[in-house]
Amino acid sequence: MRFISITVLLGFGFFIYLFVNLHWITSAHPEELHILLNRLSLICIIIPLFAFSLISKIPFMHYWKKPQWNREIHVPLIWAGFRQTKVKLFLIIAIIITFFTFLPFVILNGWNSMQEAWLFALIFAITNALFEEVIWRGTLLSRFSELFGDKWAVIITSLGFGLQHYSLGFSWAVCIAFSIGGFFFGGITIKSNSIVPAVILHLSINVLMVFSGLF
Repeated sequence: MRFISITVLLGFGFFIYLFVNLHWITSAHPEELHILLNRLSLICIIIPLFAFSLISKIPFMHYWKKPQWNREIHVPLIWAGFRQTKVKLFLIIAIIITFFTFLPFVILNGWNSMQEAWLFALIFAITNALFEEVIWRGTLLSRFSELFGDKWAVIITSLGFGLQHYSLGFSWAVCIAFSIGGFFFGGITIKSNSIVPAVILHLSINVLMVFSGLF
């Protein structure tokens, strides 16, 4: 019953989010303002979920706390891999891999584009990373972990995270890539017992997406 309630509230919040974007934000200019307002409107999804936690008298999310940086985590698949390392080192490695993945696109986009877009990149990255992580690795991961256990909660939220981006106009292939990213965001949240590492990783990806011209 709780799963149905959460799903309905998520759907309701997402409907309001889409309505706001279609009827209030769609004419916003320039394009950078439109994107930022779109990301700020994610609060429409957060509000019903927050109301549910108040009515149910349960914590909004379990992971709004100091990360346990020294907890062990497997490389590369969080719960399985060829070796173990600490969460903080795993995060550093993930950021380095992300940087070199985007670097060719950043170079092609040009230094001048970076100079022009740095403020937008920073504001967008902070807003998007924080709001999306509060939704998916904050409240939803908390609720689904209570219902299905950590691993299934990560899988469910990862799939939902990928599907959400389809509404933003991304292709199915890109949405699958986002789902894979969501798996790592969720896994590092569970292992560190905090959304902070996921926010940092998510933020770094968003900055590089803007600098590369892919967003």
